[in-house]
Amino acid sequence: MKYQPRTKRRAIAATVMACMLCMSWAGGAYAAVPAGSAVEAKDTQAAVSELRYVALGDSLTVGFEPQLLKEKNPVPYGFVDRVLEQALYKGRAKLSNYGILGLTSEGLRIYVKAIQSGQSFKYADLKSVVADPRAASIEQGIAQAKADIEQANVITITIGGNDFGALLNEMSDLADDKAKGLVDGLIEQYTTNVTETVKMLKAMNPKATIIIADQYQPLPKYQREALYQKLMSVADQFTSTIDGMAKAFSDEGTEIKVAHVAELFKGREGELTHTNLMEQDIHPTQKGYELMAKSFAESIWGSYREPKPDSTGATTIVVKGQELVTKNLPTVRNNRTFVAIKDIVDAMGATSKWDNKTSTATIFYGDHVLTLPIGSKSASVNGQPLVVDAPAFLLKVGKEQKTYVPLRLLADGLGFQIENRTKAHTVFINP
Repeated sequence: MKYQPRTKRRAIAATVMACMLCMSWAGGAYAAVPAGSAVEAKDTQAAVSELRYVALGDSLTVGFEPQLLKEKNPVPYGFVDRVLEQALYKGRAKLSNYGILGLTSEGLRIYVKAIQSGQSFKYADLKSVVADPRAASIEQGIAQAKADIEQANVITITIGGNDFGALLNEMSDLADDKAKGLVDGLIEQYTTNVTETVKMLKAMNPKATIIIADQYQPLPKYQREALYQKLMSVADQFTSTIDGMAKAFSDEGTEIKVAHVAELFKGREGELTHTNLMEQDIHPTQKGYELMAKSFAESIWGSYREPKPDSTGATTIVVKGQELVTKNLPTVRNNRTFVAIKDIVDAMGATSKWDNKTSTATIFYGDHVLTLPIGSKSASVNGQPLVVDAPAFLLKVGKEQKTYVPLRLLADGLGFQIENRTKAHTVFINP
């Protein structure tokens, strides 16, 4: 939730924020996974089922936090990333994140209308309350966005924080009748914009599950108690509005789900949000984003799988939704993650054989036959040459020698989908 800065200093700060984030978010929609951490099979068969997830909305969808400004190469990790991970526990999944910094409900409507029509538009038309450094790419990415929406199974939306952000400044100075008029006007505007947006999305993809979040109230009670009560009332009204919209769509035969985020933040605002009012930044903390992800996941699948905590930061491998229990831990060499291939092969139900004379491993999986000489940057799949980005090697684990291979090889050689979720310290492997 980010609103229009009211001083030149704050406007400059907002611009700096956007420019610094540009380092990680090059492209129309920022990459679902940081560069180098996602590996997909090049020869994935069309028959393989894959959940396609599209995220639309404001900076909450982007996953912004203020400390990203202090990082050399900032990479957001918000609720969208965690929802993707929940999907990966269940099978193949692909994320297309179209979050835009400072987006209002009006801007979202304009954006989705441009996507639906396929006509060119100007980023300035979105009237975002802060500049997004990817403006040119957003303008150029309309066709891809439409294709992603049309193929999506799940679409999530966060919007409204920038519509209602001004209330933090204005509510305490307004008489009750004027405050009510302001809130009613904002809700009417929000309802119109979101209703039109949902209709356009459903026109493009009638089968997609759409989940919209309500808006949490970020101000802790201890900061401004009188204003806190007023804003809580507005948040409740906002939630009722979204629930009413969802019911109206349901009555028309269109199911829209609501992720009830606001309730989870009540009384925990100081813990779950960054409440630096001098800089007017009230985005969720990591705990806040995790609760948002839980709300969305439960709306989509009815459950949320708690990641296994590990204070050591060790990488967990999840194969077909099951955590791999092994003493052969992943290892990193030259910024590449290597895994013991025998563990993965066994967990996936593949078979393998070892030629001691040539130091060559052969793996059989479905119609894939991967031949892998140890120490070589070349391998073969079904007799066809395959260039390997890093050679496999033997690593002694206890009294045994284990063959370690780069993650990419599992995708290119055996057709697996590999997602290395570095923030979650988890590698997901799906057939």
